Amino acid sequence: MAATSRPTSTNAPTGRAMLRDVGSGATWAIAFDVRTAFDFAVSLAREIGEFDELPAEDRRWLQRSREALPESLRPMVEDELSIFGAGLLIDRPEVADAAAFVELLRNTSGTEFAGIVFADQLRDPERRDEVAAALDGDAGARASIIAGWPEHKHRWVDRLLGDPAGVMGELVELMAAWLPLYQEIEARVRTVIGRDVDLRADDRAALRPVELIEKTTAGIRWLSEPGVRRVVLAPSLLVRPYNFTFTGGDWRIFVYPVADGALEPHDPLAPPAGVLRLHRALGDDTRLRILRLLRDKDYYLTEIAERLELSKPTIKHHLAQLRAAGLVTLTEEGGLSYYSLRRDRLDDASSELKRYLVP
Repeated sequence: MAATSRPTSTNAPTGRAMLRDVGSGATWAIAFDVRTAFDFAVSLAREIGEFDELPAEDRRWLQRSREALPESLRPMVEDELSIFGAGLLIDRPEVADAAAFVELLRNTSGTEFAGIVFADQLRDPERRDEVAAALDGDAGARASIIAGWPEHKHRWVDRLLGDPAGVMGELVELMAAWLPLYQEIEARVRTVIGRDVDLRADDRAALRPVELIEKTTAGIRWLSEPGVRRVVLAPSLLVRPYNFTFTGGDWRIFVYPVADGALEPHDPLAPPAGVLRLHRALGDDTRLRILRLLRDKDYYLTEIAERLELSKPTIKHHLAQLRAAGLVTLTEEGGLSYYSLRRDRLDDASSELKRYLVP
């Protein structure tokens, strides 16, 4: 996984430790990683900006900046390969900012990057040889690897297996073009993610690691996986309300959305973000039907999609909003993920609204 050189940051934050280990008592270490490089790595994901979770100025910046990218790079944005770069950061604490991240990509071979993208398969001894064979041109192995990915990702998985160096060159070109646009907000991102971790000081001191992950990610209950010894929680401004997770080797990364309190003060008449999020989540027929299903038992994503006769991406979109509102919990146990209803949160709907409206 290691890249071929170790670029240094030209604008690293000072006065704040980037890694904060709170793994006492766990069989794995957990740490908060406060680097804008993580936010930059995932900032071109398609989900970014889907909901009104970002401050208005950031939504305007995002739309303007994406439109400013050259037309020739748009297909690479759609492929979302850039988000996998977050996995390159796990053992590179000196890569602190966006500029250093681009330099890291320049010094990473296509094969090394493919190792990050296919990290889950590489953790399985039986599939490790298959990935190597696919990268060496074995058509059968290549078809098998592609089949293991969602259909809408088949095109870029095929390209990465067939021409990793060419794909890596395009990725570097994309992120180099995105860099000056992202740097317009990077200083503020650094402030916000630092504030988020500072606000979590009591949680870091009081909560058990599994509880800390669930609260920090706003509803992901992660039950440890065999072989995982390091868990990194990396705050991000732009991913709100999504979490992006990456696994490889002995590590797991959660790029999580910063808390509402980490954002700058806003209009005092504006409703609290949590109230808006909760009522938006409840104001949709499909999301209410999902909650009604979860009333009776826990469900896998595929089961919910089948019961409601909707695509898995559509259901995942709705579940992200429900989880961000605190209405459902996503439990990840080994290779399985399932959703549960948080009944206690339903009681908050009216009480939070009353606190806002009633003096």
